[in-house]
Amino acid sequence: MLKRLLIAWTLLACLPTSPSPAEAEDAAASPRIQEEIWGLPFPLPLLAFVVRPVGDGPFPLVIMNHGISLGAQERTFFPTIEFRAAAQWFANRGYVVVSPVRYGASSLDDKDQGLYGSVFAHVGSCDNPNFRGPGLAIATLNEWVIDYMSKRKFVQPGKVVVVGQSGGGWGSIALASRNPSSVQAVVTFAAGRGGRVDGKPNNNCAPDKLVAATGEFGRTARVPMLWIYAENDTYFGPALTRRMHDAFAAAGGNAEYRMLPPFGGDGHFMIDSPDAVPIWSPLVSQFLEKHAATSNAQQIVGSSPPEDLQAKPPRVRLPEKIQYSGWRKLCFESSDKTTTCRTTSTGTDETGEVVTRVDLIQRADGPARLQLFVPQGVDLQRGVKVTIDRGKPSQIPFNWCLANICIAASAVKPDLLARLESGKTLKLDLADLNASSASLTLPLDQFAAARKGAAAQTFDFGQDAE
Repeated sequence: MLKRLLIAWTLLACLPTSPSPAEAEDAAASPRIQEEIWGLPFPLPLLAFVVRPVGDGPFPLVIMNHGISLGAQERTFFPTIEFRAAAQWFANRGYVVVSPVRYGASSLDDKDQGLYGSVFAHVGSCDNPNFRGPGLAIATLNEWVIDYMSKRKFVQPGKVVVVGQSGGGWGSIALASRNPSSVQAVVTFAAGRGGRVDGKPNNNCAPDKLVAATGEFGRTARVPMLWIYAENDTYFGPALTRRMHDAFAAAGGNAEYRMLPPFGGDGHFMIDSPDAVPIWSPLVSQFLEKHAATSNAQQIVGSSPPEDLQAKPPRVRLPEKIQYSGWRKLCFESSDKTTTCRTTSTGTDETGEVVTRVDLIQRADGPARLQLFVPQGVDLQRGVKVTIDRGKPSQIPFNWCLANICIAASAVKPDLLARLESGKTLKLDLADLNASSASLTLPLDQFAAARKGAAAQTFDFGQDAE
C-alpha cells in the first residue's frame, strides 16, 4: 500500500514539463503547464492523467482515449501515461487534457486492495464479434468525464475535443455517433478494433463486420471528425481503413480521412512518439481551427500558480454544506462475464462537486469491500477512521492519494457489514498534516434495503446497445 501511495505522490511531484525536441521552436510562446494524476469518482471509478495550463482559465477540454489491452497481465505493463508528448502539445495550446488510464478495464481493479473494477473491452468471438458494445462503453465513460470536468471552474463548458488511438479511437467514433452537444470535434489515430489476431500483422478479427459497424456509427454521427492513419499500420492497414471511411461517409458520417507515410516500425503507434508530433500536428491544427474552440492566451499569461502548487502543508477543507444522496445499488455486467455491484452514497457541495463517496463493493470472486473517496490533503499514514453509530471505530487505509482526491479501501469483515446494515449513521474522521481534523457523517437508514434489493441501475458493458 505504501509503495502505491509513494508512486502516486512521485507521479505528482516529478512530472517534468519541459517541451520535447519536436516542440522546441514554440516553447517560448507556450504557457506553463502542470501534470497530475487524478482519481475520477464515477459510478465506475478511473484514474486519469491530467495536463493543463497553469492559470484560472477557463480552458477548453481535450479527452484523450488510449488503446486497449485485453489481458490483465498485459495491462500492468502499460505505462500510466501514454502519448505524453501529444498531451503536452494540446496543453501548450491552452487545452485542459484528461486521459483516463487503462481503457479496457477500470484501472482501480485490484482485488487485494479492495478496488474492484469492470472489464469492457472484449469483443467476443470473431465469428460473431460485438464491436459496437465496447465502443459505446468508452463513449459512456467519455460522457462521465465531460460532465465531471465541466463542473471545474478552469474548464470552459461546451468546448470539448475528443482524441483517441486504436481501440480508444474506436470509442471516440462511437461517442461521435451520440452527437454530444458539448463535443465540437473528434480526432482519431489508427482507430479500429480486432486488429492482429494471434499476433499476425494485417490479420483482422472480422474485417467485413468491422466495416459494417463503422457504417452503423456513421448513420447517426454528425460531429466533425479527422481520421489519421499511417501506411505501415499492421493493425488497420490502408485497404481496410479506406473501406471503413467509405462506409462511415456513405451512411452520413462527417469525417476527413488522412493517410500518412510510413512511420517507425509500425505506424499504429505513431501518436506515442514525440518525433511524430511535427508530422500530424499541422493537420490537427488546421482541423481544430476550423471546427473547435482554441484557448485565449491572455487567460494564461501572468497567472499565478494555483493554490495546490504552493509550498505549504496540505489541509483538509470541507464545504459548509454537503448534500448526501440516498443509497443506491449500481451493477456492472463486464464483457468478461463478471458482475460487480456497488451500494453507494455520494456527498456533493452546492455546485454539485463530489466531496465524498462511500461504496460497498461486491463481486462473486471475492469478499465485500468498503471504498471511500475523501478530499485531498489528508494524513496518509492515519487512514480514515470509520465509526458506525457509537460503536468501535475501524481504520481504513489509503490506497491512492492523488491531485484531486484520496481513496481508502479495505475488505469488509462480516461484523462491520452487519453494523452497516443495522446502523443509523456512518462517520468518517479525517486528519491532515496541520494536526487539524474534519469529519463527514452519512445516514445509513437506506443502506440495508439498497444493498439487498434489486439494482437501481445496471451498466451492461457486454451488450451491443445504445
